[in-house]
Amino acid sequence: MKRGDFGIALLLLLATLLATWPQITLQDWSGTEGRRVQVATEMQQSGDWLLPTLSHQLIYTKPPLHYWLVAGMRSLFGDSYVAARVPSVLLLWGLAVLAFVLQRRAFGPGAAWVASLGILWSPLVLAEFASAEIDPPFASLTAASLFLLASGAGKHCRASLFAAGVVGGLAFLEKGPPYLLFASGAWLVWWRHRGGRGFLVYALPLFVPLLAYYAALVLLRGNAEGLGATASEETVGRLFTWEWKHFVETPFFWLRAIAIQLPLVLWCFWEWRSTRDARMSPSDLMLRMCSGAAVFAVVLLTFFPGRPTRYLLPNVPLFVFAVAPAVAHYVRQGGVLGRFANSMLAVIGLAGAAALVASPFLPAPFPGRLPAFGLIAALVPFVVKSRRGLVASCLLLPLAGAWTILSDRVDHWPQSARANAVHGPLLRRELDALQATRELETFAHIDGGLLLVAGILPPGDEYGRKPPVARFVLHESEAGSIRGYDDRLRICVPGQYYVVAERAAK
Repeated sequence: MKRGDFGIALLLLLATLLATWPQITLQDWSGTEGRRVQVATEMQQSGDWLLPTLSHQLIYTKPPLHYWLVAGMRSLFGDSYVAARVPSVLLLWGLAVLAFVLQRRAFGPGAAWVASLGILWSPLVLAEFASAEIDPPFASLTAASLFLLASGAGKHCRASLFAAGVVGGLAFLEKGPPYLLFASGAWLVWWRHRGGRGFLVYALPLFVPLLAYYAALVLLRGNAEGLGATASEETVGRLFTWEWKHFVETPFFWLRAIAIQLPLVLWCFWEWRSTRDARMSPSDLMLRMCSGAAVFAVVLLTFFPGRPTRYLLPNVPLFVFAVAPAVAHYVRQGGVLGRFANSMLAVIGLAGAAALVASPFLPAPFPGRLPAFGLIAALVPFVVKSRRGLVASCLLLPLAGAWTILSDRVDHWPQSARANAVHGPLLRRELDALQATRELETFAHIDGGLLLVAGILPPGDEYGRKPPVARFVLHESEAGSIRGYDDRLRICVPGQYYVVAERAAK
């Protein structure tokens, strides 16, 4: 650590807050956030920190670290939306600080600032990382582990290798085997150029915590059968869901994998040059391992069905870290902008002008602040005249989008079809009117965010495998009528249709 590192860490904390504030303040649960927080809340209520439950039924699909973090933050800071998202923000900040330290040590302060700010202000990070979901913390832990691994492998530093294993073990406890999708590419590069020297120093802290957790799960709770079935279903079982439509969608997956790396992906062919030995210098190996991890993850995910973009979140910091020295080298060369750079700026300007013209005719949440973003983008070609300005605009333009377009999304969320914060209180009032909250059970999937906002966490079977036994049952209309129950209430909200049924009198 150098003098002034504390000040740099504070600056990066400010940059992290700038990146995440528009999303962290959303006063509702989006996506599957509610599901994760529901599991964490049930852990708090039961006091059982070993076995995650959903609707009071055991689940083995994810290890418990994420639920521990969310429950811990909510215990410290209350049951707020922000508290549940704090772990993701803090881990993202830690990743940016680590990237800065490693890049400065190998390539200087220019690459360090590009790497750290490039990670924090990447479009996908701005849109996804301020969340109570599992994927953002997993992405930060995975990338941090592979940064340390790549640094330690190049310099044969046992401390870095051990730290990489510890952080990788946490990534395993966050989401499980998906860590291997990204680590395997780094391992291949490591084995090719250094023979995997020191692998055991890294592997022991990587696998021991995970094995210890699952051993405790089996020995103390005797859940080997359910654990094995879930492991089979979540890994090999997914491969058997492959269909020909997934093959047709593969080119679009590849395009998406490239698009999420914008804008710094445009520098991937601008190679950082320095003197290299025949076996590759430690600093260059560090970059190759990170880029190898990102590329090989895309190759492996090509053979998995579904492939949502969130699976590729670790690729964003990995690729930014790998390309940051090339971007810094580009800036240091100085000189006028080339034809390609000017063409890209012209495209950005035209897109901004088009947004200005179209914004009055767009539905909510537009126009909102979209004209402000359009004006900023339209002015970029007239303001940016140097390589330094080009890189600065590529870093700052996504941040401007976060504080305009993403802020509009947050402001208009209560009017959207996914607004649980509006629908939850309505459901609770109707249940109270039926005096159903104390004898309630859910059947099939009910959004966890809706239950949290309604202030109820009843037992239930998410997969609808067993018939309900409670007096009242809450289910979605798609589940159909439940034998032995009469519908008492139907609640229709945008995009959702719920039914409350009561057990029929004999």
